[in-house]
Amino acid sequence: MQLLSPFKLPLRTDFLAPAMVWVIACGLMIALRSHFNLGNLALLMVLASAVASLWLQPFISILTSSVAVILFNWFFVNPRFTLTVELSEDALLLLTMLAVSTVISYLMKLTRSAADSEAKHELQSRIATENAKIQQVRNMLLTSISHDYRTPLTTLMSAASTIAEQAGRVSPDKISQLATLILEEASQLHRMTTNTLQLARLDNSKIIIPFSWESAEEMIGTVAIRARRNYPGRIIHTQLPDRIPLLYVDPILINQLLDNLVDNAVKNSPDSEPILISIQTEIEHLTIAIQDHGIGIPDEFKTKVFEIFERVETMHSALDSSARRGIGIGLAVCRAIAQVHSATLEVKDTLGGGTTVILRFPLIEQPEQPMEPGV
Repeated sequence: MQLLSPFKLPLRTDFLAPAMVWVIACGLMIALRSHFNLGNLALLMVLASAVASLWLQPFISILTSSVAVILFNWFFVNPRFTLTVELSEDALLLLTMLAVSTVISYLMKLTRSAADSEAKHELQSRIATENAKIQQVRNMLLTSISHDYRTPLTTLMSAASTIAEQAGRVSPDKISQLATLILEEASQLHRMTTNTLQLARLDNSKIIIPFSWESAEEMIGTVAIRARRNYPGRIIHTQLPDRIPLLYVDPILINQLLDNLVDNAVKNSPDSEPILISIQTEIEHLTIAIQDHGIGIPDEFKTKVFEIFERVETMHSALDSSARRGIGIGLAVCRAIAQVHSATLEVKDTLGGGTTVILRFPLIEQPEQPMEPGV
């Protein structure tokens, strides 16, 4: 509901606060009228008008102040209980009170308008920044897809074309090599596509993740077995304590996170160096560490590496060309998965050279274990 006036006045609970201000001011003026002169009591009324105008629109504030001046004249100015004014000083006081209240009301309007304008400008600026960021991400994604997806697709087409066109003239060993190449490039495409789709899925705030109690030992074992199968020439070690608490997680997401971390460790370290997957338990946390002895990550990239499309730039290793494969979202997916599990990711240097990525889960109250029969 709105009053028909030059000022829009939303009838909200904003009226409660100024009403309380006026009630308190009136109570003080009545209580103090025998102790202070009219000038001092008038200051209380002007103060009430100024405070009430914080909530009221100018038209209502001026109207309220005018009524307050009339009531002040009625109850406090001699002759009391009349609208006549005996002394010219009292008339000047009443006019001054009304003028001050009017000025304050319009100053508050200007202040509110400036604040609203600034807030609107800030909102528009924030929206523009977000839109620019979204457009930048979109452009980077399209650029990355056009570049990084083209390389494995070209390799796939070339290898498949060789097999199809020269099947009778190519040796079985060569065909086996081409088939292995096709499998590797297809796996790379699958990994990039899975990461891209998973990142888009986790970005949806309405997603419902099916958490369940899972064994960290079993998940580590599964990841290690898969890594040894995918990289038969690499040494993958695991180091696990005797007793490991259960984790309340989505095992599919955690497996993808660990697969990404192990893949990064393999691609960024020499074939002769082992990869270590270890678990440590603390009072409030369970920590999974993926350790390699590869090219390492410079300090300035240790945090940025988890940002989307961020890839480590280094000129100190021949491993760089292989390490740059992908569109730079693998670790961004890892961070997104960790965040939905209230976990954290941290990059540290491995003693002796290399990188250790630490995934830290908060431990919560463990479920009751079922009793063994006969116990």
